[in-house]
Amino acid sequence: MIRRIGTGVAFFAGVTLAVFLAIRAGVKPTLHAIAAVGWTGLFETCALQLVSVVLCAAAWWAVTDKTAFRACFLSRWIRDGATTLVGPAIGEGISARALAVLSGTGGGAAAATTIVDVAVEALSQAVYTLVAFALLFPHLRPGQSLRWDVIVAASLLPVILMFAVTMSRRALVVAQKLAEKVARAFGAGPGSGFDLARAVETIYGKRARVGAALCLHIVAWTTGAAQVWLIGRAIGAPITIWDGLALHGLVCAARSAAFLVPWAAGVQEGGFLLVGAVLHLSPATAIAMSLVLRGRDVVLGAPAILAWYVAEARRGLVRRAETGG
Repeated sequence: MIRRIGTGVAFFAGVTLAVFLAIRAGVKPTLHAIAAVGWTGLFETCALQLVSVVLCAAAWWAVTDKTAFRACFLSRWIRDGATTLVGPAIGEGISARALAVLSGTGGGAAAATTIVDVAVEALSQAVYTLVAFALLFPHLRPGQSLRWDVIVAASLLPVILMFAVTMSRRALVVAQKLAEKVARAFGAGPGSGFDLARAVETIYGKRARVGAALCLHIVAWTTGAAQVWLIGRAIGAPITIWDGLALHGLVCAARSAAFLVPWAAGVQEGGFLLVGAVLHLSPATAIAMSLVLRGRDVVLGAPAILAWYVAEARRGLVRRAETGG
């Protein structure tokens, strides 16, 4: 109950902050910038995001054991939708269950590959964030470097910790005990004899596959930079593809650091304003970029969540019919 209240308060505060920042940037120039992007720009942004989903699905597939790519793609699509619109923890849990159901593999195996995939993606984001900061550094004025060093370090800390935890067997054993209820939902209860820690270690032992997954995730991140650059070009902002990478990389780092805030409400807008100011983007342009990306998230994410809930509802009805309930 307390957790739900805290989440609700965080979401309300984030939305309030986002609205305040949008009003301060100027409603009219922001709407004008969004109109400049238009439906064509939104379509191009969604198309590039689908490329990212395909690349991330390929990365996930690389660490599985002969799982159908279609199952990885659909599960990744569902994860992105749930993670973006609801929250990372929910998105990762739903996607693991989706992979287990869609691929027909064991729930424990689906959970293990999900843990490794999320960890490898976190490592790739750390690399991407450092590259983004390196590209932003030449734009910093004297005296700004230390502040940005602290900001980037704070953003990277939870991402690096996430990867480090999955490399520790002791942490994985503890995680398995905490996740037994979730594992039962995946069909791998305590009595199944499934060893989550060993499964994760086995996947990490396949270094070539993990390396391929890391490279695919890094390339997937760059599609986000291309999206920011396309939006900026449509608006008429003075932004290069490298500026787009710096902007996208650091905003994503801020979103990951604020994972407790649903939908990263207010965090994404603040990130665009903060980094955009260094890149000489107007506040209206920065807010417009953020809102276009949020539009993309709704267009691609809402159908994914709806499709999964419909599928779960149908499975529930079939289960009741079979048990006579």
